[in-house]
Amino acid sequence: MRLPELALGSHRLKDLRLPAIDLSPIGKACGGRVDGILGVDLLDKMGVTIDLKRQVASMGPVETDARAMYGQMEAHMHHCVEAFGDGAAKELEECFDPEIVLYTPDGEYHGRKQAVEYLQARYMKYAPNLSYKMELRDAKSFGDALWYSYEFEIAAPQEHVVGHGMSMCRKDSSGKWVILNLHNSVKAPDAEAGAAKNH
Repeated sequence: MRLPELALGSHRLKDLRLPAIDLSPIGKACGGRVDGILGVDLLDKMGVTIDLKRQVASMGPVETDARAMYGQMEAHMHHCVEAFGDGAAKELEECFDPEIVLYTPDGEYHGRKQAVEYLQARYMKYAPNLSYKMELRDAKSFGDALWYSYEFEIAAPQEHVVGHGMSMCRKDSSGKWVILNLHNSVKAPDAEAGAAKNH
């Protein structure tokens, strides 16, 4: 027997060759009609978990393209970069998860309030003469969460910071992206800015 396509949850199997077996004896023993039997090897490949106690089968997570997911996140959160550059603290705060943890060379900041207060005192005081650039290095997805690493540059009249960082974002229940944590490390200090301050 040949099936052109079989859909099971979000998985689609194409061009299946199946043995034709009379399942009516099994159906009678089970007290109902049996249309087919899926083997354990096939269920394992599709990430199916079977709870024998509750008699429930659940599908594994759908594989996602992390880079495509990052592109969607970036499109939804572009206003957050603008809020940082404009010094719009209230708008930036909404981009963060309430329990965000911000790791910086200056210390750790927990929660929206601490994170935004640090960014205001350290960088946003230069707004609107503040520029933030980021280049993606790697991205991985975990369900509705996205982890990514990047190189960044922050430029202001008296600041020029370059470094690398890691971040994790997720979609909340309303479908809005929020930042769970940021971990930034400074690569090199701005020697030119330091020299300018000394003159």
